[in-house]
Amino acid sequence: MKKLFLCLALAGVILICLPASLWALTAQEIMDEAAKQGLGENFRAVLSIQTEKGHKSVSKQSLWLMGQMENKVVTFFLDFVEPEESKGLRFLLIVPIGKESKSFMYMPATQRTLPLAGDDPTVDLGGTGLTMEDVQVFVPRGGEKMELSGEEKIGERECYVVKVTLPEGQGERTMWVTKKGFLVVKSEMKDSKGKLKRSLKVTEFFKTAKGNEFPRKEEISIPERGVRIILNQEHAVFGITIPDELMDPKTFGTFKWQN
Repeated sequence: MKKLFLCLALAGVILICLPASLWALTAQEIMDEAAKQGLGENFRAVLSIQTEKGHKSVSKQSLWLMGQMENKVVTFFLDFVEPEESKGLRFLLIVPIGKESKSFMYMPATQRTLPLAGDDPTVDLGGTGLTMEDVQVFVPRGGEKMELSGEEKIGERECYVVKVTLPEGQGERTMWVTKKGFLVVKSEMKDSKGKLKRSLKVTEFFKTAKGNEFPRKEEISIPERGVRIILNQEHAVFGITIPDELMDPKTFGTFKWQN
């Protein structure tokens, strides 16, 4: 009995003395948890977008945004409501985790669906200033290298700082993920020369019925253009069933989901 007690005590001492790094989460694990948190439930929300240059408002848009994750494939559906000239414009972004994404645009004027050329993640979505990277910011793609570069406090939240190096010299993305809840509260995108291209910061969260936090307000800055994009997500509902037709490139443009 005494020997057993001594063995247990020795094991406890060894565990206590192990380097802290052995207990730390890896960058990949942190980003996996962020993806689960951000896409744990199917959702639908009204997204209001105001684009400013200097102190002048240059455009305002309103659209429906839906998202779901099934079988390691993340899909986002965008349906424009305002202004009138953009009404009916739709986008579908299909992102298999760890693989190349696909994106499609439906043009109501011609009633045609077109794949976005080269699936460029920087393509502007309907003149909003938003890009595919803004929408799918925490979804892992293929060929990225992740490393935990430190910890930092954003507001009152303690955060992990994760650096994501993009493949083929496309630059790097730095993301601030909260230790509690694994929320992406800030991200910065730099080119291959280290120049800041755009940054995103969540300025307000709200809690879902299940107690999870979800962004309500976000700001995106594009320094070289002097542009600031202000996002407000309203009337959000979670745990919904999204019609299969809205997730299919063949039918997402014409399916009347609000009837």
